[in-house]
Amino acid sequence: MTTLGKDVTIMWLGHGTFHMTTPEGKGILVDPWIEGNPVCPDELKSRVCEHLAAIFVTHAHFDHVGDLVEIAQQTGAPVICQYDLVPYFERQNISGEQLVGFNKGGTITVADVRATMTNAIHSSTTFEDGQILGLGTAAGFVFRFSNDFTIYFAGDTCVTMDMQIIADLYKPDLAILPIGDHFTMDARQAGYAMKLIRAPYVIPCHFGTFPILTGTPDQLVEACKEFGVETQVIALKPGESVA
Repeated sequence: MTTLGKDVTIMWLGHGTFHMTTPEGKGILVDPWIEGNPVCPDELKSRVCEHLAAIFVTHAHFDHVGDLVEIAQQTGAPVICQYDLVPYFERQNISGEQLVGFNKGGTITVADVRATMTNAIHSSTTFEDGQILGLGTAAGFVFRFSNDFTIYFAGDTCVTMDMQIIADLYKPDLAILPIGDHFTMDARQAGYAMKLIRAPYVIPCHFGTFPILTGTPDQLVEACKEFGVETQVIALKPGESVA
């Protein structure tokens, strides 16, 4: 297993869902889609709520918020999301006191982590009463831990020149990027994204959940070579972690 040596554990639960443990031992869950997630290992579905200190949401698609309400109610953990999502989540019976809404460019501190919301090029919708309901816009996050270890969590996005700005401002140690294609960028675009981000490590996600998500970590490795990117691809399987 690749060792980052930064006292931060990152576990991939499949698709776009991640659990991170801070140097202080606090749990952070990003985009909670667990029960309906066909690749999330069953034995982890109850453990991800233990010591949970914060839940982050990048956007409102079902495959990123499918278990948000239940987990928020069960744990009482603050839900960190774009401001536009707050009234919708309140209608879903998440306590307003739990909801922390902010917007792109803003930074908050929760669970000893400084989190800055970044741009992502993607939609953010749900179905309600047979209609598509628009809910803000998609986002990503830069997580800066107490030991200065920095993760850029891109969320669902295509490659964008904003990634170069993120690299210049925050110098991430690790990027977490979608590679599946069809709904997000593919592996080749992700390889070019790493040329902009310049992080020494990258974890691919949002692939393999369904046949339509065809990108692979091997393709990302080849794309990094194509664009002259010196980064290590950490190809986790659902349920695996890196620390």
